[in-house]
Amino acid sequence: MSTSAAIYLLSTLGGYVMTSFLLLKYPTLLHQRKKQRFLSKHISHRGGAGENLENTMAAFRHAVNMGTDMLELDCHITKDEQVVVSHDGNLKRSTGVNVNISDLKYCEAKVKEKTNEFHY
Repeated sequence: MSTSAAIYLLSTLGGYVMTSFLLLKYPTLLHQRKKQRFLSKHISHRGGAGENLENTMAAFRHAVNMGTDMLELDCHITKDEQVVVSHDGNLKRSTGVNVNISDLKYCEAKVKEKTNEFHY
C-alpha cells in the first residue's frame, strides 16, 4: 500500500470516528428535540397499585384525587373479543385461578379479587 493511500485511509477512518462520536454526543445536530405535548410528572400505573384494588374505578378516582397527571392501564381481549382491564394476561396473581384472559369468554371473567395483598 502506498503512503498516499494509507494517509487517505487513515484520514477517512479518523473523520468517520470523529463524526460518529460527535453525533453520538450531540444527536440534536441532526435531529430536533421533540416538543412535549403533555408534561407528565406523575403516572399512576394500574390506578396506583398498592393503594387500592388495581385497575378499579376506586383506584383511578383515588389517583386523580391525589393529583396524578396520567392514568395508565392494561387491556386484554377475551375469547369472545371483549375488552377486559387487567395488568396480567393471566388471572393467577389477582384471583388465584390459573387461566388466561384470552381463553375465557367475557361472562366467565369475573372480578374475584377481594383484598389488597402485597407480593414483594
